[in-house]
Amino acid sequence: MVVYFLSFAFLLSYLLLTFLLQAPPPRYLSSSAVNQETLIASDPTLFRKMLSATSNAHEVEISQKVQETFGEDRISLLPDDLLVHILMFVPTKDVVATMILSKRWRTIWTVVPRLEFEDIWGSTNGKHESIWWFLDKSLQLHKAPLLESLCIRLGQKCPTDVDVTKWVASAVDRYVRKLRFDLRWSAKPTSMPNSLYTCKTLNELKLSNKILLDVPPSVCLPSVTKLYLCDVVYKDEVSFVRLLSSCPILRDLLVIRCKEDDNVKVYRVKVPSLEEFSYTNDRPLSHGNDVGEIARSVVLDCPALRQLYIYDSSGDSYCIENMPCIVRAGIDIFFAYPDKKFLRYLSAATSLSLTLTHGLVMCRPDNFSQLVDLMISPFYSDWLEQLMLMLKNNPKLKSLTIDDDHNIPLLWNKPDHVPECLASHLECFKWLSYKGKDEEK
Repeated sequence: MVVYFLSFAFLLSYLLLTFLLQAPPPRYLSSSAVNQETLIASDPTLFRKMLSATSNAHEVEISQKVQETFGEDRISLLPDDLLVHILMFVPTKDVVATMILSKRWRTIWTVVPRLEFEDIWGSTNGKHESIWWFLDKSLQLHKAPLLESLCIRLGQKCPTDVDVTKWVASAVDRYVRKLRFDLRWSAKPTSMPNSLYTCKTLNELKLSNKILLDVPPSVCLPSVTKLYLCDVVYKDEVSFVRLLSSCPILRDLLVIRCKEDDNVKVYRVKVPSLEEFSYTNDRPLSHGNDVGEIARSVVLDCPALRQLYIYDSSGDSYCIENMPCIVRAGIDIFFAYPDKKFLRYLSAATSLSLTLTHGLVMCRPDNFSQLVDLMISPFYSDWLEQLMLMLKNNPKLKSLTIDDDHNIPLLWNKPDHVPECLASHLECFKWLSYKGKDEEK
């Protein structure tokens, strides 16, 4: 146990040295958090359970033994604000474990404003239990008036009768700024508390897997700048539209759509403030539209968008209505036919990565006069002609990469002329995964 304390002391010393080179720490403590020992003393059984939940919990007088053997415990003499700031850089399970060090340390962890609880997806001893109980009891004892961030990841071992939404509601009540909730239990998707949709302090929101977004009309998220929606289900299209429209300063949106139906046919992204959008949809093509079903599509209307990344193998159609400021783009759209003007909205890009499918080859290329870095992945035999059209008027291109990973046969027709950029200012050319023809081997 002495070794454990020394290791922890060394870590705290290192973090303290780093911290002293920075600005003074903010004050996280409230007057109600000063005397929390009475909370633990009133329930010794709960205290013993919390000790047993940590990895190195033993009922010994650690501070006394360390003092007798190694001298004064200087770390414990630091002010509470400084200790709290240092503990923000330590994993939550180790932060909670500090309460066994001495009486002084019993309540320090309860005001640390950053918490992370994560189920271990694999186990070396063949046993695995969800950390939901440890999470629940920790949040009951936790008393920080402000939560800088809360991260919760629960796996399939989490009991399906647990009220997981109360943890989110508790975080909202304590003015959480960054919230990540990943739920992978075996039950159906669960709704979030309505208070989440009116949280004024929330800056980053990441929701993943078994979560149902049932967004109320009163939704208002004025501070959200980053929104990640991964494999979630929406009650309907209205919920999705409401969610986006409630974020007036949203800058970064990441979407990974689930392989099953998420109840949205027309995925309309209309966010005037959005600067970066990443979209992934690997829903199998066999799940396409049935007879009489509304066609699935993605509509983009983001006038401030600067970075766009799309990977889609679902066969959904694409339409761009307003996107004049693109600087970087990566487009991998398979089995679909984007709007004929799709490439025109990418013409201002300086860096571009395209998978040239039949649908994209059929789009009319525009003047890519600002393009500096271009990467092409052929997925259709007539891709070379499209490439020549893109290079026709390109005075700034310096790097060209062809990634032939799909091994698409090349239909070669000797061009009438060589694009000027290839002969004058191109600095780097790469042809990856080139396998050549039989006569070349």
